[in-house]
Amino acid sequence: MFTARRPAERLPATIVAATAIVIVTIRLSVPSSPAARDFEECTEQVQKISLDTERVARIMDCGARFAGRRKLGGGYAYYDLLQNRSFDIAGPNPTANERTRIHSEYIRFLELQRREAALAELEQLATGEPQVETPVDTPVDLPGPTTKLSKSKPCMIKGSLSCTWVKLTSAVRNGFASNSKAQTLANSR
Repeated sequence: MFTARRPAERLPATIVAATAIVIVTIRLSVPSSPAARDFEECTEQVQKISLDTERVARIMDCGARFAGRRKLGGGYAYYDLLQNRSFDIAGPNPTANERTRIHSEYIRFLELQRREAALAELEQLATGEPQVETPVDTPVDLPGPTTKLSKSKPCMIKGSLSCTWVKLTSAVRNGFASNSKAQTLANSR
């Protein structure tokens, strides 16, 4: 006995058929070109496309596929945006060893940034001058001599980096303060 299918049962088959037609249409509309070896070759192939929006999308795809760029003298360079510097690499994409080297350089870069920030803060504490970067035409309300600054909360987690940093800066600040008092007493005698 033959039973009629309900519309809900035909829906998945219709979706599969429509998807297959779309995929076949896209495959037939994409010009077949040899596989690009690097970013520059990929973008050369893309320049032949007449539609601007499709060209931009394909160039972005080239950038996603190839991380390195050709150097004038030969070889490839990888630009790391986080470090604002380039690394020489063997091919159009970094190898696992090259990625490891770039990552270790980034870790070193971050450590240098942390050290420079700490030294700047210690220098600021030593001179006693607050470093406030504001535009020239913007007025700044600094606390007066009668204004009391709020004390920071005590450390919630003992032994944490923030607690250690607070203790270190307090010790440095107190050391400079006691040194300046001793010099003032010595000069008054």
